[in-house]
Amino acid sequence: MRTITHRYTHGRIELDCELEYDPGQRATLTDPPFPPAAYLIRAKVGGADVLPLLSDGLVASIEEAAVWSME
Repeated sequence: MRTITHRYTHGRIELDCELEYDPGQRATLTDPPFPPAAYLIRAKVGGADVLPLLSDGLVASIEEAAVWSME
């Protein structure tokens, strides 16, 4: 995994996000395929980390948007 950055806009708020990104893998003879995934580790507004304040749904939306931005 590697750390990526992603800017996410939620209404009028812009979140500067850091995520751990796993690009996924294609199927091999011994391993099944798995899709890419991103895991939010920081979400900052004005330099303050607001991750503990975010709903699970918003975190999932940020992670999904980050994955789509990498493809």
